[in-house]
Amino acid sequence: MAGFNWFLIVVTVVVAALAVLTALYMLVHYMHPEDKNQAWFPKIVVIMGITLAIWTVLLFPLDAANRKACSPDVPVSYCTLTIPTLQLWLACFIANAVLTFIAIPFAMFYYEADSDSTTGQRWMHALLWEAATVVTFGLILGICYALVGYVEYPVAPLSSGFSPMTALHGNATLVDTCAMPGTGPADTVYAGRLCDAINGDLAPQIWKQRCSFPVYIIAMSATAGWLLFMVFAGVGFVALPLDLIRDFIGRPKATITHSEYIKRAKGLGARAKAIKDVVDTLKKEERADGRSRKWRGAFRRIQQQLLDLETDSRALELVFPQARPSHLCLSLARQHMNEKQPYGWTGEDPGYAWAMTVMSFYLKALGGLVGGVLSVAWMVHVVLYLFVYPPISPFLNSFFITLDGVFPLFGTAAFALFCFYLIAVTVKGCTKVGLFLLLFTVRPMRVGATLMNDMLFNTALVLLATNAVIQFCAQAFALYANETAIHDIWGDQILHLMGIKYLYQLNVFVYCMFFFIAATILVLMICGPAKWKRVSQEDRFAAAYAG
Repeated sequence: MAGFNWFLIVVTVVVAALAVLTALYMLVHYMHPEDKNQAWFPKIVVIMGITLAIWTVLLFPLDAANRKACSPDVPVSYCTLTIPTLQLWLACFIANAVLTFIAIPFAMFYYEADSDSTTGQRWMHALLWEAATVVTFGLILGICYALVGYVEYPVAPLSSGFSPMTALHGNATLVDTCAMPGTGPADTVYAGRLCDAINGDLAPQIWKQRCSFPVYIIAMSATAGWLLFMVFAGVGFVALPLDLIRDFIGRPKATITHSEYIKRAKGLGARAKAIKDVVDTLKKEERADGRSRKWRGAFRRIQQQLLDLETDSRALELVFPQARPSHLCLSLARQHMNEKQPYGWTGEDPGYAWAMTVMSFYLKALGGLVGGVLSVAWMVHVVLYLFVYPPISPFLNSFFITLDGVFPLFGTAAFALFCFYLIAVTVKGCTKVGLFLLLFTVRPMRVGATLMNDMLFNTALVLLATNAVIQFCAQAFALYANETAIHDIWGDQILHLMGIKYLYQLNVFVYCMFFFIAATILVLMICGPAKWKRVSQEDRFAAAYAG
């Protein structure tokens, strides 16, 4: 039966194009001016990575809408659907793995090669490091696939052919399959009946078969992504709505005079000079004693001070929009830390700039309220639908189905919003956790001041977390996304994969995510409002430059 929905095809093409434009906007919005008109290959990789992450998340609601192109009474095997979503899922996941473990590392190695080297030398440097990376990941993946790359399905064996009724052990549910009654007393008649396809005395068995290699790559990528997602999303569920509301509470209420601007700018310059003096001292210590643990600790602290200085500089721009910020104080410090000067905002029309500033803070307040509702809804849904078996309530599944009954696009749009929100909290958690996490450094992205290696690194984190987001949504919305292509990938194979199946069947990652949610809330409660409440712009400057 045909199930083509031409409106869905048009929407898919339009959304795919918008995803590319969004990736291009993010690149331009965060890109450092030093990378302007150069580093084209890393830029292409970043655009591809961000676009793929958006496509992958939005492919889930598209998969659900695609299934509805045919009546629910028609099996998928008998329905010609609008879009080949199974092939698209496999293509997205494989492309995700290629970008994360091959293209992005190569682009980072190429970008970070010695700038004095020729193009050929930089390519050779990147190829050598990339070969080592691919061999390392290839060996790990190949050994794991060879040893435990199997799917284990629990099966209940049936005995084909007629068997005595006594094999049912008193279970009369299959009486209709029995025949040939005997003659004589009732017990003898009952015992003489023969039944077909019964369990008998056979014990439950495990059916083991080799998993396809593409699906195994998907499973390993999702498992690695969960290690990041459970931390970042756990923090982001709380931090995203809270920080948006805090920004609104601490928003500037009015612009300042020129004399006040000069006073505050001098204070920023004094702080920048103090940072420069510390950086000069650290450089002398590095040449004398190398990068000791004490040196690295001091360097991380000075980096944080520089970020705080940059934040205060942008806050000063907001309350005096008619100035063209020169960022001399920041550039002075950054030149001594091998960083470049970020761009400022021209503010050619002060009235328009201030109106946009006020509007942006009210939009943040709205975003904080919506984010708070989404975070609470997600947590309630997980408790009701995943943590208890059988589920207490389908909750959001029923909500999406009800919206589909009103108008099909409403349910799909709400479904996409909840899925995409997981990416937003992941990015927020990534920047909120801090500069140092476990065994690697998290490189925060700054508007107009993010170098391409930092942007590549964060793109890889988002791509890894995207795999975990899809698995989480497939599990949390199994009722709404029933019989979709992604449900077949996760429900039929990966949930029964040797070595990792218990992590998903027992919701280990989800419990860990809730641990980080609870830990974040607990930290805020212990610190108290005086620690986490954002101070207003005026009070912040008054405290910093008093006297």
